[in-house]
Amino acid sequence: MTGDASASLIPGDLLRHLRAIINPDHPTRYLNAALCRIGPDGQAEQIAMGRRTPDEATARTMDPDRMRVRVASITKAATAYIACALALQGGLDLDASLAEALDLRTDRAPMPNVRHLLNHTSGLRDTGGYIAEPPLTVLDLLESARFGVTEPGAYFEYCNLNYVLLGAIIERVAGDRFDRGMKRIVLDPIGARGGPNWVGVNATDRADHLPLYQRHGTEWVLEADGDGAAWEATLIWRGGRGLSLADYRPGLDTGLMSPHAGLRLTVGEAARLARLIGSDTPAAQLLRRETWRFDGSNGSWCDGLFPAYGHGITLIQGDDRIPGRLAGHAGHALGFSGGIWVNRDTGVASAYVLTGSSDLTDGSDQEAFFPPEEVALLRQF
Repeated sequence: MTGDASASLIPGDLLRHLRAIINPDHPTRYLNAALCRIGPDGQAEQIAMGRRTPDEATARTMDPDRMRVRVASITKAATAYIACALALQGGLDLDASLAEALDLRTDRAPMPNVRHLLNHTSGLRDTGGYIAEPPLTVLDLLESARFGVTEPGAYFEYCNLNYVLLGAIIERVAGDRFDRGMKRIVLDPIGARGGPNWVGVNATDRADHLPLYQRHGTEWVLEADGDGAAWEATLIWRGGRGLSLADYRPGLDTGLMSPHAGLRLTVGEAARLARLIGSDTPAAQLLRRETWRFDGSNGSWCDGLFPAYGHGITLIQGDDRIPGRLAGHAGHALGFSGGIWVNRDTGVASAYVLTGSSDLTDGSDQEAFFPPEEVALLRQF
């Protein structure tokens, strides 16, 4: 059901906050905002508001069940869930080195293992690039990757390349394309009709895409999923180009699936993903098992966004700004900012979507996902 101002899962303070940050007079001036919360009994309440594009003269009611958006790094939680499920099935060895998992012929050392990819302690950096622009393959990315900046397992630093490589490993284990594993292990169980870079998403659901605009100063610039993209293509790539998967090679062309950031979901589907990672399934329990905790010097914690990490999700507890005991993942890219979080005490799962954001990482060498507007949301989760 759709929430209103009296709904218990979406209190009035949350609604007023969302309305405030999409107000044209607010300093952030997000284009739109959506929120979905699911109680431990499975009942859901959701709201969406704002403008689909900057060109709309006035705000209009948006349907949270229809507006599907690129959820950026929230994708990593789904990719990690697949890896945990395959590990429990015996097909994926989390302690296998990157060389073993990708069948690399290399003498580079030290070599991280799969678990190090999952919890961002691989020692790899994004500085060499993590977008495999065709005809480059995932393995080509490793030629310019920075190995051994820190000893694997010793230091946390958020790295998108970790999850591009993890996606390739998943494909090698499964012997199939990444999107099919995502559908079977994550999307179908939560009743989601999304997919990575629009693969597998039908024409009707594609028509309800939410374009991503990023704010640059006083202007919004279209960054992804505009109305002019090649919507008839199997996969929508950077710049809205349409690509075919006829010659796709699992384990090599995985970058086309963007397993680090390319998943398209509605806010309700994102909340169901949050509920999945907070569930009692063996894969979710493994996902939430703490593998790293910030001790003051063993990682880049990004002003509190990453106080502790499991096998692919952030674990928050005891933060003065965010009192809840939360597990989940944030995302910020191309004007999207959002997150999926489950409160481990109350069982309430939440997802929020904001578009029209400025680039919070501009001028910084760290990921930064917690502007004050989002901290105000998380305080009530």
